[in-house]
Amino acid sequence: MGVELFDGIGWTVISLIASPILWLAILVSVVIGIRRVRRERNLFRSKSRDQRTDIFETLLPGLLVGIVLSAISLSLQVTVSPVFIVAFTALAAVTLVIGIVRFNLPLWPLSVLALIGWFVTDDRVDGIKEVDATTLLLLASLTLLAELALVAWRGQKQLSPSLVLSKRGRFIGGLSANKLWLIPLLVIVPGSSLEEWFPRFAFPEYVPLVLFFPLGFSFLFTGKLPAELMRPLIRGRVITLLLAVLLTLGAYVTNREEWLFGLPLLLVLHITLHQRVKRLNRSETPIFLNGKRGVVILGTFPGLPASEMGLVPGEAIYKVNGDFVDSETSFYEAIQKHKPYLRLEVMNHNGDVRFAQRAFYEQDHHELGIMFVSEPGNRRTKIRTLQ
Repeated sequence: MGVELFDGIGWTVISLIASPILWLAILVSVVIGIRRVRRERNLFRSKSRDQRTDIFETLLPGLLVGIVLSAISLSLQVTVSPVFIVAFTALAAVTLVIGIVRFNLPLWPLSVLALIGWFVTDDRVDGIKEVDATTLLLLASLTLLAELALVAWRGQKQLSPSLVLSKRGRFIGGLSANKLWLIPLLVIVPGSSLEEWFPRFAFPEYVPLVLFFPLGFSFLFTGKLPAELMRPLIRGRVITLLLAVLLTLGAYVTNREEWLFGLPLLLVLHITLHQRVKRLNRSETPIFLNGKRGVVILGTFPGLPASEMGLVPGEAIYKVNGDFVDSETSFYEAIQKHKPYLRLEVMNHNGDVRFAQRAFYEQDHHELGIMFVSEPGNRRTKIRTLQ
């Protein structure tokens, strides 16, 4: 008989802090933050926010969504095997180590595990085969629900200003979403199967363990404002989620494993709908492009004059005290010419003009807090071409 050192909650805590996915995700989010700050400094000589915010973005929203989904999972008694947890963790760790945020989609490892369970006859994968089609599709539905909630809630928040080149060599601004979320999901594992792995310990009949789902979202908004493009992005995820729910219900009612082939279908549909929105974005005339509207704003810093004046990304400063400006250089030249009073004519992407004004002092020259579409501060910075 094994030694009973922990109750069910104790093993849950151990599975939470001992998972390599948790620590890998924190490491990857640190790297994401470092790369973002370095890129922003090279492009704009400053950073939009501290790199620690990327760690908070990875952990906190995912934790809140995970708590809600864990309640659903436990109420539905989602049960998996230790072999499944180990295999899923290994596959998720691979996508994290690759370092490309958009690859972190739970449908990838779930589809791979479904195909392994269906086609591989080796006894070592029997633990994967123990997880039936209904459970696999239910896990897919829960992760798609998590993605839908997080994209709708956080997809257009804390975006990073960026620059790309047009095919004609002009600088185009964009707002980049490069987010990694980590969703902890409680699942049930039979204690007897854990005792086969750890015979020296005694386990309760059922043990709730944490299964981590890394989830990435990557998008560069150039053709439309984020609020406009979020609608088709969310709509595509709603379609995928609804199909996943239908497949889950079909597997539950019929109790047939053939429904597992719906997982690769969900993956293809998800990627196709996301790529469709990317093509729509790139087919539009860029809104972050200097020209007849003036010099375009990519971002502002909190607490500085630009933020206090209500300037927002996507707007263009058309005139400074009556003088037309179409670049960062002409903007600051106009400011120096018309001190100490600053009166801006600001145009949105629909062509509507409003006025913003304030007193302007000598020490304000480098403290307006605006990121413009302009040449990169570091000319040796590599900038990719918008295809």
